[in-house]
Amino acid sequence: MYCANCGNKLPDDAKFCDACGAPVAAAETAQEPSQVENPVEEEAPRGRKVTENICLGTDGKYHWYYEFKLMKNPTILFVLWKIFFWIFVVMWAFLSIINSVEGHFNIKDFMDFTKIFFLIIAGVEILVAIAYFLYAAMQGFKYCVMFDMDADGVKHTQMPRQFKKAQAVSFVLILAGMAAKNPGTVGQGILAGSKKSMVSSFSHVRSIEIFRRRNVIKVNERFNKNQVYAYDEDFDFVVDFIKSHVTKKCKIYEK
Repeated sequence: MYCANCGNKLPDDAKFCDACGAPVAAAETAQEPSQVENPVEEEAPRGRKVTENICLGTDGKYHWYYEFKLMKNPTILFVLWKIFFWIFVVMWAFLSIINSVEGHFNIKDFMDFTKIFFLIIAGVEILVAIAYFLYAAMQGFKYCVMFDMDADGVKHTQMPRQFKKAQAVSFVLILAGMAAKNPGTVGQGILAGSKKSMVSSFSHVRSIEIFRRRNVIKVNERFNKNQVYAYDEDFDFVVDFIKSHVTKKCKIYEK
């Protein structure tokens, strides 16, 4: 059996293509319309479509594939910028407090120190943007991800081919960190190469941020920040499902 979307060879019991993530049931339905006329066959064995791109599997979970355009949608770049910005702001605040406690505080020196520090932050953010572009180029300027969702939570999984590329990038980061004796870089490399998927439990979600224009739903737990992507035609279904399964204490923001 072959995937109708990309032509990849699949095992007979495959539900989704392991190369492009397309649902096998949806692809077969498009090729064999005569099968859809039978409601029993539409339901089994691989599931049925509930929206344009989302299938309800026989495992009781909703499955869909999303192809994230890394250059058209800057969400991931914004997240990276925010992380590095706050890391350096915390460092700046910590060093400023130390200088004050030790009695070395001087307004002129403080302003010069602040100016230099924020120039460093600007330089780091530029390097992050360059690194993001290089990473996007390695991934073919797209991030392919599969989602599985049920009443308990949602799982975000990188497609196998892209995860292998991410592992290659992580190996380079680990070597660079070891050569520079920088444990932070080593840690980043280990995380990049080990985290193929991310799971959010709806019972632990503290807030949801909905970015309709960017097709992004941020599902935030205390120590776990997940991002769910859905196409325009599927977006309302995913948002409504998540809203109906989180706790009443969960804060919801539409941006």
